[in-house]
This record gives sequence, structure tokens and C-alpha cells, in this order.
Amino acid sequence: MDNPLRNELLALLPPRDLQSMTAKLHVVEFAQGKVIQNEHEEVRDTYFPLSGMLSLLVVLSDGRMAETSVVGREGLIGARAGLGSQMSLVRVVAQLPVRALRISMKDFREVLASSAVLAELCLKNADVLLDQARITAACNSLHLVEERFCRWLLHTADRAESDQFDLKQELLSQMLGVRRTTITDTAKTLQKKGTITYSRGKMQILNRLALQRHSCECYELLKRTSS
Repeated sequence: MDNPLRNELLALLPPRDLQSMTAKLHVVEFAQGKVIQNEHEEVRDTYFPLSGMLSLLVVLSDGRMAETSVVGREGLIGARAGLGSQMSLVRVVAQLPVRALRISMKDFREVLASSAVLAELCLKNADVLLDQARITAACNSLHLVEERFCRWLLHTADRAESDQFDLKQELLSQMLGVRRTTITDTAKTLQKKGTITYSRGKMQILNRLALQRHSCECYELLKRTSS
């Protein structure tokens, strides 16, 4: 099995608590765009990402959606269900290819019952996601698309641990809640500035410092909430 310490939350557990989970963890992989959890469905598993990025989306009745928060190897998916809330309020999508450790909700709750440290970490993780949702809501309301686009690219690069990654326009338009044509126009503008290159779904950040200058302050705010 992959080293569970790749997940920063699992790395904070006392050795005894982590050992009690090890036999119940299973490695899973998800392709980019894979829906891992649907909204209004029972949460059956908890995931501890080892690489990649998961997006949490609010989906409206007309099919429109917007990203509220993201999770990489600094956190987990399914903490609220482990603490008592069985239904998911959001859709969880692999925004980047994801490798994770999965544990069934039944086993996760058993471990939680015997690990005060894990329970505390789950509460903190829930607070992080709530803070992310608040900041993202303000960002979507107050900042320009280009600023939000840059902020999102920076967070994605952080979790990809690379300045090169695959990025589908359709997924990004869903994340930012804008039309695909807006994504195309924004990417062209940034390419003209020499900040990125983007062709056939391949994104490369050429000038990270310039991208940070074009981003809004929410990049740093969101980064601090996850650290």
C-alpha cells in the first residue's frame, strides 16, 4: 500500500491510531472528471488523497454548479459523515487525477470512536472547508473572472505539485461558474501576457510570479486556511 503519511492529516495521527486504520485503508485512483460523490446521496466512504485534487461543488436544480472548496493531500473527504451527517450536500469531482486511500464509512466511524486525535482533526477539516466556502463565495461575488482564473490555476498547480497539468475547459467553467467562451477568452489574454500557455487541454504556467500578481488576494487567504 502507498505510504499513508503522504496525506498530511494522516501524518498527524499518533502511530497507534494510524496503525489501527492501516488494514482498513485501500488505494484507489480516479481519472480527471470522475464524480466520486453525488449530492443528496448517502456518504459510504471516506477518502484521504495522496495526490491530485478533489473539488466540492454545489449543484442547483437547473444543473448549474459552482465550486465551494477543494481538497488535496492536506485533508480528507467524508469527515462530516463520520461525525454524524450521512447525506452529502455537494458533488465531489476529481479535478486532477487522484490517488487516495479509501476507508468504508462503517470502519471510519469505528476508528473515530477510539481516536480523539482523529475526531479533532476531522472537526478542524470541516472548519477549513467552511472557511474555504466563505472565501470562495466572496471571491465569486467581488472579483473579476481573470483574477479568479489565476487564483484557481495557482491552487491547482500547488496540488498537482507541478506547473504543468491537464485542464478541460468544461470542468474549469463549472468550477468558476462561467461560460466556456469566457474561459477561452481569459486564457488567451493570459497567454498574450506571457503568463501561461494553454493548448488542447494542456496547461503550463510560464511565469508564476506574474500569475500571482494577476490573481486576487483570495489565493493567499485560501492557502492559509489549508496550511
